Amino acid sequence: MPPPTSTTTAAPTENALPVNTPPNLKSTTPTSFLSPELVSALRVCIRSYGVGYVFATAPKLIKTLLGFIMAPGKVTPKGQNPVVALIKALLVVIKDGFSSKRDGMSMLLMITLGGYKLLEVFLMRGIKKAALAQHVQYQRHLQQQQANKEGGDSSSPPSPSQDYTSTLRSLTMNDVDKVMLAEDMQQRITMLASFLSSAAAIVFMHKKRARHATIDYSLFAVVRALDVFGHVAVKNQWGPKWLGSYGAVAVFVLACTEIMFSWLYEPERLPGPYAFWITRMARMDKRLLETLRGVRTGEIQFKQVNPPHVHNLLTGLCEDLGLDPKMGDFALRSRLPCEVVHQGITKSCEVHTGYRWIQGFMVSTGIYLPVHLLPALLSPKAFFTKLQDNPIVTISSTLMATARSSAFLATYIALIWYGICTWRSKIMPITMKLTGRRYTSNVVDHIWGPLLGSFMCGFSVLVEKPHRRAEMALYVLPRAIYSMWSRVMSGRMSRKVEMTGEAIMYAVSMSVLLTGIRWKRDMVRPSMQGLLGWMLEIKKSRRGQNGQTGQSVKGKGSEIGNGNAHAVPRSSIEDRDALASIERERSGR
Repeated sequence: MPPPTSTTTAAPTENALPVNTPPNLKSTTPTSFLSPELVSALRVCIRSYGVGYVFATAPKLIKTLLGFIMAPGKVTPKGQNPVVALIKALLVVIKDGFSSKRDGMSMLLMITLGGYKLLEVFLMRGIKKAALAQHVQYQRHLQQQQANKEGGDSSSPPSPSQDYTSTLRSLTMNDVDKVMLAEDMQQRITMLASFLSSAAAIVFMHKKRARHATIDYSLFAVVRALDVFGHVAVKNQWGPKWLGSYGAVAVFVLACTEIMFSWLYEPERLPGPYAFWITRMARMDKRLLETLRGVRTGEIQFKQVNPPHVHNLLTGLCEDLGLDPKMGDFALRSRLPCEVVHQGITKSCEVHTGYRWIQGFMVSTGIYLPVHLLPALLSPKAFFTKLQDNPIVTISSTLMATARSSAFLATYIALIWYGICTWRSKIMPITMKLTGRRYTSNVVDHIWGPLLGSFMCGFSVLVEKPHRRAEMALYVLPRAIYSMWSRVMSGRMSRKVEMTGEAIMYAVSMSVLLTGIRWKRDMVRPSMQGLLGWMLEIKKSRRGQNGQTGQSVKGKGSEIGNGNAHAVPRSSIEDRDALASIERERSGR
């Protein structure tokens, strides 16, 4: 604002900043309410709800369709047309996708992301307006003092609260939009807005869903937030150098140890579909699993008479495998034969491991080949262009990627079997020789063999390329934490305390993740940048840009105004040129 001249007779602030609302305020109110930032926030609400709905509904639709295609007689009610039954089933799935009680992922995403964008818009506006009003009030105070000195006006100035309120009311959105907050202040606003919206989202879901229904979403957010911290730690070299290369391997091994141990003994600790998938891939007879669990709990005792419901567990298995039923009689044997553990495949542990690897590779190829062909389905034009340019390289790279992924899963399956066999047939015999004692299967087949197998299987991730290991670690880590959470929290804390802990965990994690993708995009994994950036309308090319309407930042001034003691600090506003233009416009009104 230009300084007052010696010929000024009235208070200069009345011309520079009228107390009454300017006439053009009413005309700008409707358009300012639907500002570009607010429209963008509404689009984020729609996009996030749509993405959540698709993620929640698409797998169920595919499962329903495959069920009718593979076995229409089993899923079609008697006396009903299969086509009509299919349409009804699909409509039920589509309807359930809109229900917060059935799934709720769409509402969770909309409140988290859409609420964050809306809160950020209003918080940005409010803080900009408050900071601008503080600055203009200070300039008015200086002009009032100058006018009093030159004109000898001894009238008492308005009180600071009245002066600040009138200044705040007189500011229009056009004035506010010309102010740019410093980047550190905007980062704090992003953190606060994302924390509040995430907390509101998870509290809303707790009221709609059953107990533990949202924990997998919360743990996913925790893992992704930890990944952001991991990127920061590696970039700043906070740990040893090997941590960046092999940290993902260590995380994968520990996570798989928890997951597989829980699957062997307490599968209810894992998410239901994930536990079912492990069971299908392991191809371990249910009776053998029940035997392992009975040995751990002490319900099954070798060389003793056992309860009727467990006495014939393995005798029936031996009969089905064509083996002597006495090989599975707990009362007659002190140890379980390897051939029974191998389910009649072979007596050799090494041959059995090789058989499991080949079997796992064949099954895995059927899983991973469509996965690696998915890019061809999503962008067929680009794929066929590559195929025409270099067909040998394109086909061989697809087949090699499929073979590598299949080898990883086959090695995973084989190692858990070999870990159990190593304990039973290698380590325990050496222990018996050293101690001079004979152990029954209650000791040999206790938790240590399965624990060793659960630990060893995680090293299969070394088959994959280094850049894939981190993604795979992030995939299994939420499931491992889910298992640990169920193990530690179940029955030990009240529902209210548990929900409060989960709400804080989810809100803090989403705050870290959204602040990272907004301001430190290179610290967020590319797999998260694409979809999350699209939902939040964050462009890939920028880093450190603000995405706010108004004058671009030209520099970080130290203070605003002539006096440092009363000026707005640098952390609030950093564009003095924008403020000067506002003052010039107001002085011309």
